[in-house]
Amino acid sequence: MIDIADKWWWPSPEAFNDLEVTDIEDGWQLSAPDDTELGEWLGYWSQDEEHHSLFQTVFLKALTDHANLVLNDLETNGKDQVLTDGCESHREQAEEHLAGELP
Repeated sequence: MIDIADKWWWPSPEAFNDLEVTDIEDGWQLSAPDDTELGEWLGYWSQDEEHHSLFQTVFLKALTDHANLVLNDLETNGKDQVLTDGCESHREQAEEHLAGELP
């Protein structure tokens, strides 16, 4: 018997333009028109409980990994850096500026 995890696939990045996310009581509901690549992908991964369970695990991991990557970039790229004009960027000044204060 083939493990369905071996069949995991992602649609093309452009397919996610059709994604609709609805906030529901238990989390999110993902949908897309049936006649689209993303609609077919969502349909495949919700065909039974085994497929749906794997989808939830892999999709949540992808979201978490992406969030951690973005957070890591914010933490490392926001530290003192020399800008192309020779000035130094300081995280505290950037945070104050974002909060509406002038440096």
